[in-house]
Amino acid sequence: MLHFSAKEEYGVLAILTLSLHSGHGPLQVKSIAQRGRIPVRFLEQVMNLLKKRGLVESVRGPHGGYLLTKSPDQILLAEVLQAVEGPLVSIEPGSNRKNAGEIENRILKEVWDQANSSLHTFLHSVNFKDLCERKKELEGKPVLMFHI
Repeated sequence: MLHFSAKEEYGVLAILTLSLHSGHGPLQVKSIAQRGRIPVRFLEQVMNLLKKRGLVESVRGPHGGYLLTKSPDQILLAEVLQAVEGPLVSIEPGSNRKNAGEIENRILKEVWDQANSSLHTFLHSVNFKDLCERKKELEGKPVLMFHI
């Protein structure tokens, strides 16, 4: 099963929080952590990685914090994942089947290659403006409550 690490999730949540706040000045780590429900100690490490990759910049002073270096529509989900964990994950077969025939192994390799290509294409197609719009859309929808 494919999964993303906590560090990757925290990086995405931090950039999403900064994207939602874009144009309103810097946000302090404590505020990003609170809004994104991220542990502060862990977030500081993630913010350093995002800063090293040039996705955020820090502003010093009493009203300092972090800002995005680009507009949310120019930051891709894939960039953030790569910034915090390195190269994007690849879907790998569960085992090397030595007893399978050459044709079957080729078919399986083609399937995994297509799955990887689709995943990479998707991660490079999602930007943080899209994610901000989705969050706002979901926040605006009424939630049905069922009582028994």
